[in-house]
Amino acid sequence: MSDEDVRRDWIVVLFAFVAIDGALIQARGALVPVFGDVFTVGESYLGLVTPVGTVGFVLAMVVFGTASGRIDIKRFLAISVAATIASVLVLGLSPTYLLLLAFIGIRSFSTGIFRSLDRSVLSHLYPNSRARVLSLHTMVWAVGATLGPLLVTAVMWEFPWRVTYLVLAIALVPVLVALWRLDRPESLDDEQSLALDDVKILLREPAIYGMAIALVFVGSMESVFFNWLPYYAEGLFSENIANLTLSIYLAAYVPGRLTFSYLAERYRFTDLLVGVGVVLVVTMYAALVLASGTGLLALVFVIGFFISGLFPTLISMGIESRPSVTGPVNVVANVAAQTGFFIAPATVGVVADATTIETAMLLQVGLAVALVVVVVGLKLGPLAGQEPGSA
Repeated sequence: MSDEDVRRDWIVVLFAFVAIDGALIQARGALVPVFGDVFTVGESYLGLVTPVGTVGFVLAMVVFGTASGRIDIKRFLAISVAATIASVLVLGLSPTYLLLLAFIGIRSFSTGIFRSLDRSVLSHLYPNSRARVLSLHTMVWAVGATLGPLLVTAVMWEFPWRVTYLVLAIALVPVLVALWRLDRPESLDDEQSLALDDVKILLREPAIYGMAIALVFVGSMESVFFNWLPYYAEGLFSENIANLTLSIYLAAYVPGRLTFSYLAERYRFTDLLVGVGVVLVVTMYAALVLASGTGLLALVFVIGFFISGLFPTLISMGIESRPSVTGPVNVVANVAAQTGFFIAPATVGVVADATTIETAMLLQVGLAVALVVVVVGLKLGPLAGQEPGSA
């Protein structure tokens, strides 16, 4: 089999899994109002859904991502897919809210093994076009994420919500079979692992610590929309329209990430980040304070389009600075983003319980402002004067 055939087969399998991962995460977001009704829990408890998933995901990232150069990557990718299938099936059988949260954590850990290693494979398969391939990778996630809430809506027309997880588990079976048949790429021999002390040294590099700080705010903004947008929209629209708001937001990720896959190779990362940050401050304020009706839905799409470019641009910035340690850089990026996932949705839930969900969602504007401050500081400070396609 030629190198081109090997790359093609691997990218199909990796992209297929990440698409289903996106569907799993966003189906969960669409089901948050259902969880509240079925298990009779309030906003503070519903706000725990994303943080619990974050704990499992981050644990897998730290354990396996930092060891990417020491382990058999293909074997652990297969273990991850098999464990994800099993945990998704069990998740759909949850009899209580406490067990639901536990199974969400287990499912996230299982998926996290794969996600801690997949970018390492892509980085070594496509060393000359990392930024574009990694952006396309996140775009495929967005395709699956867009379909997740639509799957929930389609399933619940005729069946209980639990059937959603059965469908997604079945969809993963061919991915496992295809992965098992793949040849291991020889280029993975170049992957390096880092010890904890090495990671500390890595974090001293401006492109790495800048990526990490910015991703805390990006993860916060994304997770609030993922977890709370349908719930927020229920107070503004009919139930059917409210259920579609998350799909509208996520649908924008597809053209957004496709667009940024090209922009990342033509402009400096910091220039893109500053521009997107300013746009988000304006559109967040307009959407959450000024707009209503179809105007709000249009702004939700615009926000999704621009926010979608942040994660792939930032992680490309980090990986391009140290391509030989893609796995550890991937860990740093995901732990940073998941820190936002852990803190922000729960914070919104607590504030919503104390005030209203409309007031709590205004935290998004503050997060966008904080992001602008960080990326402007990077552009004018340690990352000033870089060439296009770099920091």
